[in-house]
Amino acid sequence: MRFGHTLLAFATIALILSPTCRAQVSPKPENATVAVLRDFDTHDLVLLGEIHGNKQEYAWLRALVASPEFADRVDDIVVESGNSLYQKSVDRYIGGEDVPLEHVQKAWLDTVGAIGPPSPVYASFYQAVRESNLKRPGKHQIRVVCGDPYIDWDKVKDREDIAPYLGNRDQWFTQVVKEEVLAKHHHALLIMGWGHFLRGFPQGQKSPSIEQQLRSVGASTYLIVFGTNAVGGYDDLDHRFDSWSAPATVSLADSWVGELPALAVLSGGTFLPMVFGPNSGPGATAAPPAPLKLKDAADALFYLGPRDRLTQVRMPREELDGTPYGKELQRRLAIEGFPSNLNFGDDEVAQFSRPQPQSGGAPPPPMPPPPKNMGAPLPPRPPAQ
Repeated sequence: MRFGHTLLAFATIALILSPTCRAQVSPKPENATVAVLRDFDTHDLVLLGEIHGNKQEYAWLRALVASPEFADRVDDIVVESGNSLYQKSVDRYIGGEDVPLEHVQKAWLDTVGAIGPPSPVYASFYQAVRESNLKRPGKHQIRVVCGDPYIDWDKVKDREDIAPYLGNRDQWFTQVVKEEVLAKHHHALLIMGWGHFLRGFPQGQKSPSIEQQLRSVGASTYLIVFGTNAVGGYDDLDHRFDSWSAPATVSLADSWVGELPALAVLSGGTFLPMVFGPNSGPGATAAPPAPLKLKDAADALFYLGPRDRLTQVRMPREELDGTPYGKELQRRLAIEGFPSNLNFGDDEVAQFSRPQPQSGGAPPPPMPPPPKNMGAPLPPRPPAQ
């Protein structure tokens, strides 16, 4: 009998400890291309929460779309870096037709979501998809679908003209995926900044996320988010990542990676302390919510290498200084309420620089307040150009 009680005791302890033990299992990083191709075998949509303008990320994406195995599996790539107003020109360009660059580039130069000059990595990605299609005459072709609202910057005069487009970016992206991908029973890679896809962010958010809306209509989704080896403040780097071969993805279920704080990993340790939700702010009586863990934020982590080796590509100064596009960007920034500094300087910089303390301990300058008509619906969609 004592033997039976001993077995029962061990079984009980095992059940109690099993979540903790599973959380400490060593992760199994996989080649990112191999893993993503396999993800499409079991999912309609693979969502990639990107970091904007990253050189290493877009080098991998260009190689991915050049892979025949990817082109065989994937019908569409829906991008945040694409103004839907110019979908017709993008279709012709991606399909290999001779389209004047000054017109098709409006798709990635004239989005409403970007603040300041967009990175050249987006133009190179469109070109990579076009080149992949040109190498596959008579075979299945990839389509790039523009997921940002159809704003016409030539008609924008003040902040109120921007508000309907800015306030409906996630909703429009979702609608585009429903109409251009799911309704056609396609498979698609969705690329958007990680803040748009991250589950449970911001904490306290009540409206359904893009992924939730897509799942509600029957889509099978797999969410991968970019991340680094920063697990706390800027100097808190986790050396368990050192042996990983990048680029890699790793499942966030049942390993120590999933237990890491999501916002530190995703922001390279630069995320300012913020508390979201109804119990935050002056006079709050409840404890702030616990930090969001990676395993609760996504299905997999996309790792490109140590944080301090990652670089951001910026638009060259000669394309901005005194050019018509540079002057137009300054006009847009003034309308939006941002300083008209176009970040002149090096074409490549560190993706994550050390946060600088404010002089005199002063808080950072506040963001411009949202336009008064931020909740206005989108105007009717004009014909694509």
